[in-house]
Amino acid sequence: MKSSPRRYHPGLILSFAALLAALPAISRADESAPSSRREKMQAEANRLADELGLSEEQRAKLKPLFEQERVELDALRADTTVAKEDRRAKAGVIHKKYRELRDAILTPEQKAKSDKMRENFGKRRDGEKPADK
Repeated sequence: MKSSPRRYHPGLILSFAALLAALPAISRADESAPSSRREKMQAEANRLADELGLSEEQRAKLKPLFEQERVELDALRADTTVAKEDRRAKAGVIHKKYRELRDAILTPEQKAKSDKMRENFGKRRDGEKPADK
């Protein structure tokens, strides 16, 4: 009796390959890394606050400013009657207003360090090499 050759189903093979490819991502999902964009932004804000050496009092004063800025920016994003260029300009005005309010809470040393960090971020974003800290 002659045995018939084994037939493999391409769909089954592709499904298995996809599962194997997804295993690293599935295992990383269990780690305690922040998952949402807002959580990532909060983690970055905490890192920057630590780097600036903010006191608990300063952090408490800054938190409502960040929340108010977010509310204003969300309202601006939701307003579909504003043209894209105008929306960008208005967002810049909002950012500037809250930056000035935040800077008023910082000590002169913290403000200088914040300005340097902002400058370095802009350079990295534009592809330039940032200055030393």
